[in-house]
Amino acid sequence: MKYKFLIPIAFSIAIGLFFGKIFFDNYDATSLTVFDEKDKVYMLQIGVYSSKETMEKSFKDYSKLLYIKNDDGYHLYVGVTKSSQIAKKIKEHYEKKGNSIYVKENIIDNKSFLSILGEYDKIIDITSDNDLEEIEKIVISNYKEMVLENES
Repeated sequence: MKYKFLIPIAFSIAIGLFFGKIFFDNYDATSLTVFDEKDKVYMLQIGVYSSKETMEKSFKDYSKLLYIKNDDGYHLYVGVTKSSQIAKKIKEHYEKKGNSIYVKENIIDNKSFLSILGEYDKIIDITSDNDLEEIEKIVISNYKEMVLENES
């Protein structure tokens, strides 16, 4: 008489496990992305040029920088970061050299680039201003390779 209630409980648990397995297997097979994996980044623009030739005249080393052609001209960027504090640090570095820097926000959905960018941001946070430009050149080359080439 004491164990009469154990059979229905065991049967209920077995049915629950069975339906739970079916639902979770079906969910994994047909899962939709509810939230887009996009992140805001700060792009540090050093200038906008009407043509590529004027950009080449202004910056001889422009090939190591990031330039993107938009409707209003060629936008030349010296850095990309996920942190507003690091964007401020880079901006101050270039302004000490006499350049005008504009910080623009952009949305990027490339997860692998965003994770690499986060690691470089940690390095930039602890580095001196002398190494800042070299690290940003690496970040820009990764941006060109991972983001721009995947868009085309």
